[in-house]
Amino acid sequence: MSSPLPTPLTVAIIGCGRPQISPLGFGMAHRHMAGYLASGRCTLAAVVDICRENADAFVAQHQPGAAIFAEARDMMQAIRPDLVSVCLWPHLHAEIVAAIAPFRPRAILCEKPMDVHWDAARRMHEVCREHDVMLAINHQRRFNLPIAKAKALLDGGEIGRLLRLEGAWHNLADAGTHVLDLMFFFNDDTPADWVLGQIDVRGATKFFGAINLAHGFTEFRFKNGVRATYHFGRDHAELGCLLRIIGEYGEIEILFDAPWLRIRRAAQREWETIDTGESIHDDKAIYRGIAELISCLETGAVPQLDSSRALRATEIIFATHESARRRARVDLPLPPGPDALLSMIASGEMTPEFAAQ
Repeated sequence: MSSPLPTPLTVAIIGCGRPQISPLGFGMAHRHMAGYLASGRCTLAAVVDICRENADAFVAQHQPGAAIFAEARDMMQAIRPDLVSVCLWPHLHAEIVAAIAPFRPRAILCEKPMDVHWDAARRMHEVCREHDVMLAINHQRRFNLPIAKAKALLDGGEIGRLLRLEGAWHNLADAGTHVLDLMFFFNDDTPADWVLGQIDVRGATKFFGAINLAHGFTEFRFKNGVRATYHFGRDHAELGCLLRIIGEYGEIEILFDAPWLRIRRAAQREWETIDTGESIHDDKAIYRGIAELISCLETGAVPQLDSSRALRATEIIFATHESARRRARVDLPLPPGPDALLSMIASGEMTPEFAAQ
């Protein structure tokens, strides 16, 4: 068991953003802070933002008197917070996490996706391990009630042994990282063996500075033989659900909209809707993830949001790009290196046609 935690735990936010949803962000820092406060164990000590207006507004809303900095290293040197949230655009994630880990906060909670390069995603994980810092990636949907109930139904044998997973959503690297992470969640975080994928750069978009593809698919096999297929882009709704869990004796679906969760056992002709009273987008999942993260600091357990788990979904993303580059199956583990998608774009092998946003 780890040493007792101080009361209260001091929190620093890197990248305040704005509270409202906009093309520039989802106000995730505000949602993180709400989760820290909901734990009843945390207080905001400092924020870092290059926009003083955003920093002032954040502090005024959550903790008047909290320190404001323009540079993360300056903040870490002066404050030495217990917990740090990194809510920046993806291409800055690894850089900032690697810079603050040597100051040894107890934990870092970083927004998803991990980074825009596979080697950078690996590096942020490894640097935190080197400095004994718990790194968590905000794949919070593991804690939404429809998801948790679906896992309980699966683990309870309601559809028999897991055979296959199917998913579909808007893109591969932004929203898609949640679906891929949930596939690992439902298969008990079993590692994957190989990946076979294809991508289409026509109609691509940029989310928070990162390129997201308009169409494609990836198939992969877990080491226990379970197969998974994920379709992403403009035709994602054709699957009929966000995630389909197929077992020996039935199937469970996580839906795009209410009622969110349903099950059909082998003996049933009709779907049975299950109402958990919560959507798959509820911010309560963030609060639960933060509460579990703090608990794991006390017990030494591995949190659901641990970067060791997030790396598995992240590897599928970059292996899909690499499979498209090779035009072949990619066996895992994927070696470190630059992202194949960005490399193909830089070389002119692929030329994105960006859709209007």
